[in-house]
Amino acid sequence: MRVASGPVDGVGVVDEGGRLRLLGSAGAGAAFGVVLVVLVASSWTATTTGLLVGLGVPAGLVGAGAGVWTQLRSWRAGGGYERSVAVQRWVAEGHVPATVPAEEWVPALQAQADREGAGWGKVVLCVLWTAMTLSMADQHGPLLTALLVALWLGIGLWSVLWVIPRARAARALLRRGVSTGPHPTGPHPAGPHPPGPHPPGPHPPGPDPEEPHPTGP
Repeated sequence: MRVASGPVDGVGVVDEGGRLRLLGSAGAGAAFGVVLVVLVASSWTATTTGLLVGLGVPAGLVGAGAGVWTQLRSWRAGGGYERSVAVQRWVAEGHVPATVPAEEWVPALQAQADREGAGWGKVVLCVLWTAMTLSMADQHGPLLTALLVALWLGIGLWSVLWVIPRARAARALLRRGVSTGPHPTGPHPAGPHPPGPHPPGPHPPGPDPEEPHPTGP
């Protein structure tokens, strides 16, 4: 499936990495479409190669288009492709540049952190769907059972290995706040100090320059 390399409305210019992500979304959508249609059709007929070709291929094309549209919609909601990539880079590097205003990075990181709940929800569904699929293996047959289990495990692994860790990293970054760099610390620079009273605290031994020296007879 060919994806556009120029500017996309509401998304901006998509580079090579973005096009690979679109292809991945298309593949995942195609797999989901094929499995869904074959699962529904298997209630009335046996799962055969002809069924996979006759219904699975059109469903895969529709699913691929839906996967690409979903990814583009996610980028639009995040402010465009470049902003979405920047937010992911902040999370991966563990800091936000000091030049980014808080009204931009706070809601962006909050949106990333909020995905943790959805990730755990997919993990729970993965476990339930896998158990249900295995319990109905005699009805679906080995081919459809293998496709379903692979799909559910793929969704669960994606959540465990990518969605949840990224969401937790974004939440930790929100707690730390924007990285502005260390403040200079250490001894005061050498040179004459401005006149005035000495700061409170112990003074080094020796005569105080502000007090007159004692004189004898």
